[in-house]
Amino acid sequence: MPELPDVEIFRRYAEEHALNQEIKKVSIEDDKIAATSPQTISESLRDRQLKKAERIGKYLFLPTERQSVLVMHFGMTGWLEYQKHEKSQYTKASLNFSNGYHLCFVNPRKLGRLHITDNIQEFCRYMEIGPDALAIGEGDFIQKMKKKRGMLKSALMDQSFLSGLGNIYSDEILFQAGLHPKTRISRLNEAHIGHLFSRMKEVLSLAIEHRANPDNMPDHFIIPHRKEGSICPSCGGEVQKDKLSGRGYYFCPRCQAGEEE
Repeated sequence: MPELPDVEIFRRYAEEHALNQEIKKVSIEDDKIAATSPQTISESLRDRQLKKAERIGKYLFLPTERQSVLVMHFGMTGWLEYQKHEKSQYTKASLNFSNGYHLCFVNPRKLGRLHITDNIQEFCRYMEIGPDALAIGEGDFIQKMKKKRGMLKSALMDQSFLSGLGNIYSDEILFQAGLHPKTRISRLNEAHIGHLFSRMKEVLSLAIEHRANPDNMPDHFIIPHRKEGSICPSCGGEVQKDKLSGRGYYFCPRCQAGEEE
């Protein structure tokens, strides 16, 4: 599933290719991806231009020169393509520009969604989108974490608590912080939380720098080794897999000792 680093790459891609061009037509190939009615999406965007590309968590916001904002959520496998000729077979919607190019919303599993809003802040409140994991300050992060209960991995993946992290990057952040995914938040002191915050910022920044490509991640990341029995890049031990709330996660029992359930 696209997480914060992936969507930041999409944001930069849209910013580079899709701004300040007149939208002549909006094509919705599959109504399932339209959280706002296809007619409303089309009427809100036709004959307008996208003026900015913003991101909060896993959501991409594309405001027009008027009040309408196109909102994209990419679901499990979505991405963007800017092209002039043949569209991908998995294109579920496209913005067709006056220069003949298209910004295609590619979504093979049809789990992405398109919305129209006229207020980004109100949209985030309605959708219960928490503070962006890359934008939040250390003080706010520490205070929020002190009030949170439960296990660390679940907290990091709670989009209403902190937006942008999913299964993959929560694994990486906890690995870099040396914390077991099932550690109880109540067991952490302020120094632990501050260290977790620093590793979170570092992991997300490096992932964006490496264009969110698992094959290009730094050697000390566990992401390229997210397979049970793989070799831990830190200690040489075996990477293990476990489950939390029905979802599999990967960790190193040597580097992330001290499970606290």
